[in-house]
Amino acid sequence: MDKMLYTAAAGAARVMEAQAIRANNLANAETTGFKADLERVNATVIPAMGNTLQTRVMAQTQSSGFSHQSGALNPTGRTLDLAIREQGLFSVMTEQGEAYTRSGTLVPDTNGQLTIDGRPVAGIDGPIVLPEYRELFVGDDGRISVLAAEGGITEEVGQLKLVNPELDTMEKGLDGLFYSRDGQPLQANEQVKVDSGFLESSNVKAVSELIASMDLSRQFEVQVKLMKSAEKLAEAGNRLLRNA
Repeated sequence: MDKMLYTAAAGAARVMEAQAIRANNLANAETTGFKADLERVNATVIPAMGNTLQTRVMAQTQSSGFSHQSGALNPTGRTLDLAIREQGLFSVMTEQGEAYTRSGTLVPDTNGQLTIDGRPVAGIDGPIVLPEYRELFVGDDGRISVLAAEGGITEEVGQLKLVNPELDTMEKGLDGLFYSRDGQPLQANEQVKVDSGFLESSNVKAVSELIASMDLSRQFEVQVKLMKSAEKLAEAGNRLLRNA
């Protein structure tokens, strides 16, 4: 009975972990540039004891990385909304060092420094600070130019650091950003191109995630019923012993 109970409890714990992954994906279905987390289940065979049959298998949820698919590009009309064509990542600075993202919502802070989600944007030559300007232009290579507020002179203020690593070499942090596995900054890639006035949507397929979440809920109910069955069997065994 104990073996049945622990097996069912382990299965229920596995389902709850999987539910957390699905819930996080659904919560970020509208997050710009979000990559859906994937789920992988590892089956671990429990060694048989004595003359018993080897029939028990424990399921464990493991991270299988994230989906590499790109989201749809949605027009916004805002110059500092950028979307990467096909493959590539924007670079931002964090307390842990350089990190990477597909989110291209660039916002200048009070000092004019460009940020993404509050984190400084990394440029080829360091942070990018915008002066006072009348108009702003972003080239497809990430070069940012402004038409000065006075004088009518167009000047380049910086170039975004765009990288294009193999996504299999990247890991996703709890903050939703991507980091290189070796912790070293990546080299800029001139082949990465951006489109101004667009944002990439999340690649989460909400319907698929919702269906998977419902299926997991049913699996959890089955595991709970198994635990209740184990409890009833244990109670019946105890009554037999008391009446013996």
